[in-house]
Amino acid sequence: MSQLETTHLGMTQTDTAGPDVGLRSARLAWRPGIWQAAWILFALIALASFLPLRFSATTALAFEVGTQPPAGAMRGVAQMLGSRELAYDAVRQLPDDDVRRIAAGGLTGWLGITRAGTDGRSDSVAAAWRLMENLEVAPTQGGRALRLTVSAATPRLAVRVADAYVSAFLSLDRSTREGQDEPSMLPTPRRGEAGRASFVPEPPGPLALGLLAAAAALLIIARRTVNRPVEAEGVVDGAVLPVELNDSHRITWIGGPEGAGLDADAAVDRLAAHLASPCGKARLILLTSDDLPEASATCAVSLARRLSEDAGVALVALDGSAESLAALVSDPWAPGMSELLFGVAGFGETIHRDARSRAHVIPPGRDVLSGSAVVGAERLALVLEALKRTYDYVVVAAPSLSAARGGRRIAGLDPLVVCLNADDAPPTAAVETFDALADKKFGRVVMLCLASGRAEEEAPESEDHLAVPSLEPQKIDPPPLPERLAGAA
Repeated sequence: MSQLETTHLGMTQTDTAGPDVGLRSARLAWRPGIWQAAWILFALIALASFLPLRFSATTALAFEVGTQPPAGAMRGVAQMLGSRELAYDAVRQLPDDDVRRIAAGGLTGWLGITRAGTDGRSDSVAAAWRLMENLEVAPTQGGRALRLTVSAATPRLAVRVADAYVSAFLSLDRSTREGQDEPSMLPTPRRGEAGRASFVPEPPGPLALGLLAAAAALLIIARRTVNRPVEAEGVVDGAVLPVELNDSHRITWIGGPEGAGLDADAAVDRLAAHLASPCGKARLILLTSDDLPEASATCAVSLARRLSEDAGVALVALDGSAESLAALVSDPWAPGMSELLFGVAGFGETIHRDARSRAHVIPPGRDVLSGSAVVGAERLALVLEALKRTYDYVVVAAPSLSAARGGRRIAGLDPLVVCLNADDAPPTAAVETFDALADKKFGRVVMLCLASGRAEEEAPESEDHLAVPSLEPQKIDPPPLPERLAGAA
């Protein structure tokens, strides 16, 4: 039997646990913290400052005069209205319930709870003293009337008190005039506009509002002070701190399908399309390669000529070892980048026109620096910045930038670096090249994959290439003679 009872109790507890657990979860769902409790207490204090609610009623006491009465007479009437005797007369004209409510005052009076007079005074005396405290008299209509404002626990009670004040003053003035032998110097008063009550309770006094504002400010300051994050003190292990990455490197891979390389023409087409996209917009384009210097120079020339069809382009040849760059101008002794960098020649002497496009060309020059040494020239960044401000595009055929000194100065110009690599190169070669460029602070890099079978290391000869002038004597065949001269010979 005990086993059955135990089982029954266990089932009962299990059945009733569900709703009880739900109630406990609902009760624990919202637990006000210390700051919520503080703000709730502040709101309650602010509401309590309005208690007991006070409503004001306004009425007027006018004088039958055509002009403004003497100021002394008005002051005398105002003093009479605020006197204790007139307050007693006003109380006598009110019902007993109103007198007891006014005498009670405070929260009990606002709630309508009547009680006997305090401090041994009767209800009439206590009510008269409270009316004196809650009465305001001010001149209006240029001194021809007096406005009376009375505060009470309810709007209707305030209206009755205001009318009682006016009635008491009119009765006093009437009895005074009847007992005088000579006419009074005071103008005859009369009841002005009827009493009007405000149904909006009066706000707390200036002192209460100031204290509430100070309490709110203290709460806000205290919460901000307590919630301020704790500053670390002593030596902080840098390994536990997050690392802030200030540099933003962006890389774009351009190649054929399934990792195959592109030929030179397709590579130039893809580069032109990339420059037209929002992510590839750049005024300074550097073409470089660690393994394909000649292909890089050829693509730079083709890209400059392609862009010059619609924009102003300057082609800058930094890699003097590339044959395609040395053949850009017909005069091998023409001044170029080497003279411009050393200050031997100016821009006007080093800029030439390309024979096959509208692009302007700056050749390598006579005293060509070998390899990547030209990148370390101090004036290179200034020259490229000046060209960048002048032309729409500045295409630079640059040597290898991975190990070049002075690359950080060029990286400050925010160029778009196009690095060419062969498709048969090891997969890690392109990654190592990008890491080296990122170490030089180049932020935008395009890795362009060329087909190894189509990217010739030597510039292809074509009829369009201009012959490089030479000082060596060349054998020139004489032109054929006319037929009549040939027969004579």
